[in-house]
Amino acid sequence: MRFLDLRGTLSNLFRLGLGGLQLKSTGGKIRARNATDDADAPLVGSTIAASGDSLTLNEDAAGAGEDWTLTISRPSTGMSQALNFKMPANYGTAGFALTTDGAGNLSWASSAAATNLEATDTTDLAFNSTGTVAMFQLPADAVVRLVAIVIDTAFDGTPSLSIGVTGELSRYLGSTQVDLTAAAGTTFEVDPSAAAEATAQDLIATYSAGGATQGAARMLVSYVIPS
Repeated sequence: MRFLDLRGTLSNLFRLGLGGLQLKSTGGKIRARNATDDADAPLVGSTIAASGDSLTLNEDAAGAGEDWTLTISRPSTGMSQALNFKMPANYGTAGFALTTDGAGNLSWASSAAATNLEATDTTDLAFNSTGTVAMFQLPADAVVRLVAIVIDTAFDGTPSLSIGVTGELSRYLGSTQVDLTAAAGTTFEVDPSAAAEATAQDLIATYSAGGATQGAARMLVSYVIPS
């Protein structure tokens, strides 16, 4: 075994082992290359650090079609401390958003839990729906701003509908506030003015077909969690 004090090499390639990987100087960059110098090779280290302000993915992109680079950059102004973001431990749930605890720990959370952001849930109602139709879970501290019933196909018979929670079936919409036999395209809007609850609520629609053999509607509930 010999240790050599080398200043450099006249070649633009430096091979590690007889048939091993290579380090290559090309285009002002140092690249890790495979033994045949026809593809990049993986580069591994305990910490990968960049002195520049950006990291570029798909660096050798063609720049056409669907083959483009993706660059992640730090802000050029406004930073007042070093930042360390820790990613969540799983993929999360579809529709959830990436949130922070204010200390760099990221996690998945329902976007419905955001304050001062109005959200609208839609539940379909058909003439042959069951008596109790599960809608959605209203988050804790949420205020229902609007309940809208949109008639897509007029019902026949004498159907009735109310929206609320178990034990208070008309909390958000009473049966006298909507006529399901109205013409298609009719919308009934109600501001329930109900106080927010400190716990989450499972909203339900209570429906009576009244002999209906046709009809379809959408039940829209818009709510917000005030800050």
